[in-house]
Amino acid sequence: MHNLNHNENNDQKQTNIRQLFDSILSGQNIKSGTVKNGVKWFKSSCPLPGHEDKNPSFNFNYSGGWTCFTCNKKGDAVHLAKELNIDPKPYYSFTTSHTGLTKLPRFDQRPILKVSHRKEYKYLEDMTLFRKTMDRELYNKNNLALYYNQKFGQKGALMILEEYLIGTAEDGATIFWYADINHNLCLSKNMQYDKTGHRNGYITTNYYGIPEENRKKPLYGEWLTRKNKNSICIHEAEKTASAMSMYDLSKCHLATGGLSYLDSNALEVYKDRELIFYPDVDAHDKWSKNIAEIISNPEQIIEVQDTSVLWKMNNLEVPPKGDCADFFFDHTEIRIDPEWKSFVDGFYLVSTFK
Repeated sequence: MHNLNHNENNDQKQTNIRQLFDSILSGQNIKSGTVKNGVKWFKSSCPLPGHEDKNPSFNFNYSGGWTCFTCNKKGDAVHLAKELNIDPKPYYSFTTSHTGLTKLPRFDQRPILKVSHRKEYKYLEDMTLFRKTMDRELYNKNNLALYYNQKFGQKGALMILEEYLIGTAEDGATIFWYADINHNLCLSKNMQYDKTGHRNGYITTNYYGIPEENRKKPLYGEWLTRKNKNSICIHEAEKTASAMSMYDLSKCHLATGGLSYLDSNALEVYKDRELIFYPDVDAHDKWSKNIAEIISNPEQIIEVQDTSVLWKMNNLEVPPKGDCADFFFDHTEIRIDPEWKSFVDGFYLVSTFK
């Protein structure tokens, strides 16, 4: 501990405050702002947890004052430290009446601050299990694979299963592997299907020991968008996205895996792409509201389709629940029939994950 008099305490406080801002804004683009009441203000992206600040809205000065016009929060260095789960004591006033502090650690002995909300994504590195689940022989006990074989023929089924990284668990459940645009495996979802291609049993998500704070949750099929530059269609179910890749070749089909995965983090990678959303028949209003809240770029081309139109335009009764794939399964036939083993050797995308 270093013994400081009152003036040195104030100097130390200013040094601590500067270190606070420099630490939490490390790597951010800091722009000079205006001078108000003799104090120089700066602008940068907001560091507050949960705020993805695309347009810098965080204003601060090195005396400790700050405000975010998007979060509608402001305060001094003490408030900021509390927002970031950092010990606020170094930023209190050093008068005895406020804190009673007379001693502070030397600044040059303080470690670099670690901001708790910043994430470092981790991925599945051991490919042994992944390759094992993608063994073609296992498709013979995978009900979804057998259903695709029935609907599209054997070559068509293999094209979908391997392009969309659909594997098979030991108990015959279907495994949907999730990977990001850089071909990093992030997670997998296991689902049981019956012989008619409908879910029948448990659904489990596996992150393979990756801690919650290090998990990345891309849309299902994100890796396909690296090469496929067509408009992106976003469905809810993994099965729907994979099947629609056969019925509509003009689009790149992805899935959220559930409405809760449709958030700004998952969509950030597609900010310059045309997005067409195909919610389930009973989820159109929910999707429309959620999409309006999370997509703020007015120049991005966004469409939210009414899936029920597929039935209406064919003078058919609209089911209470259903998606694009349900309609095409019942009303369109596409088959490619060579034997399973006659398809080209090796997997289309498995070789990418070496």
